[in-house]
Amino acid sequence: MVIFSVYGDWLTVRDAFKNLLGFSEEAVSTFLDYVQNGKFIPCLFIGSKEHWIESIRYSFEGEIGYTLWGSADKSSISGILSRYQMVYLNTDKSRYIPDNNKILIAMLYMTGSGIIGFGVVTDVEMDAIRNFKGWKEVSGKFWVLRFRIKVFWLHESIRKNKDINAWTGESYELKGTNSQANMCYSQENNDAINSFKSFILSKKDEIKPTLDLYLSLLGSKPKEVEENKKEVICKGAGQINVNDLYLPPNALDLILSSVKRTNVLLVGPPGTGKTSLAVRVAKSLTGNDECYEVATANSLWFRRNLVGGESIRGGSVIWKSGLFIQAYVNAYKVKEGNYFLIIDEINRADVDKAFGELITIFSSPSPDEWSIPRSLIDEIKSYGDNVDSTAKEFLRIYEDLKKENRENEPLRKMRIIATMNLVDARNLFYIGDALARRFVIIKFDYPEGTEDLDKLIDRYNLRDDEKNEIRNLIGCLRAKLKKDEKDALVKFNVSPASIKTALDIYSSLENKGIDKFIEVLESTLGTLDQKNISRVKSKIEECRKGENRKI
Repeated sequence: MVIFSVYGDWLTVRDAFKNLLGFSEEAVSTFLDYVQNGKFIPCLFIGSKEHWIESIRYSFEGEIGYTLWGSADKSSISGILSRYQMVYLNTDKSRYIPDNNKILIAMLYMTGSGIIGFGVVTDVEMDAIRNFKGWKEVSGKFWVLRFRIKVFWLHESIRKNKDINAWTGESYELKGTNSQANMCYSQENNDAINSFKSFILSKKDEIKPTLDLYLSLLGSKPKEVEENKKEVICKGAGQINVNDLYLPPNALDLILSSVKRTNVLLVGPPGTGKTSLAVRVAKSLTGNDECYEVATANSLWFRRNLVGGESIRGGSVIWKSGLFIQAYVNAYKVKEGNYFLIIDEINRADVDKAFGELITIFSSPSPDEWSIPRSLIDEIKSYGDNVDSTAKEFLRIYEDLKKENRENEPLRKMRIIATMNLVDARNLFYIGDALARRFVIIKFDYPEGTEDLDKLIDRYNLRDDEKNEIRNLIGCLRAKLKKDEKDALVKFNVSPASIKTALDIYSSLENKGIDKFIEVLESTLGTLDQKNISRVKSKIEECRKGENRKI
């Protein structure tokens, strides 16, 4: 929730300070240059934990990266104002002329705890009409003057802890300062300047993590550089190594061809390489880890997980973005190629609760027909400022593109690759035809014989007789399990993933032999269902007796 109205795009930063007020490495180096060369006036802002908590929350939930502090003391106000004018304006001349030789550095001090942060004072505001709601006005004190501070460092307890009760500061002697009042000191106060400088430089490695935290809350590039948005290239070489995967005939060509044109659903039992293939396809087609996101569905997913919806943050109701809104924002940045959203185990989520609106958005297999419903835009707008940063960015992008009738353009660059498990049917939800029609469906299954094993086994340092014993066992076992499928409630067989894991473990053992391989294989079946485990053991016994009879 934005606590104060801010100026947004109506005010721009003067060229002399652009490098200072960003969130980049350049901002860090510019700030440290002022500090190392002593080109600053030190200001100490002191207050209770109760007040500082609200001011820091403002930097997280209001104007990201900026905090506010106030003063009620007349002498303090006049002193700070005079320092501000002296630093940023040449007050010894007949008119104000901007000067960027120095900056005002604010040290944020929490009474009873110590230093909790520091930053640059960017502006001051005299306001007798309004009060910052996080500060209690007691004993006739009115916080008439507000300082706006671009934060460069926050104490680790604040950066890494959502529990405000755990927030604390750092004890450090700031020589030449008065720890009883808000004050900006003179440029002749070398003790204050040197102690500020020493403390800031001791925390220089924590400045970038602080700015990164704020940047993550923004959900996009900050407004100062928004016009020069980062464009992402999502076009890789398209070369995929699948030598260790068992794929249905022509599956790779089919998925590569299909995903360039629409969404793809990989259907089959666990352990057949669906998820591995989905991730490898996204990586190879984009060549960039920024161009895809992987999420695993679960039974608690609702519409707000996929699209977005009402949520609670800091005791307030907000509209929180889901995976789809995040993907739209990311796809907007794609200059070449597509942005991929990989949803693993899609049928672990209740389709009606989670995917209903996606059926509307992806109205057909053709991206040219995909569109954002106006009702979604109106819904997000109805929450006003009570939306997360990604939703704000989504609305900005949508409205900007709508002026040119291009609001659905990011959708054209989005692709969903989903995987679906057909084995654990008792614990999964049904995927209806309405959703299935939005995908090209590619089916996976257990190998009929030892096709996957044959691709792998020569990579391992095993004797020929060992390889033959393992091949004979797996071929026989799979054939017997498949023959019994018609009588089984749930389809089950030895998956390619189980074989690969078993070979990895077995080949590293000192003591080998078919009995040891069977022991390892039984531990890599990927099931806790005792009926399936017993079936496998029983079929192994039958296979081994058959081999003995042959001998």
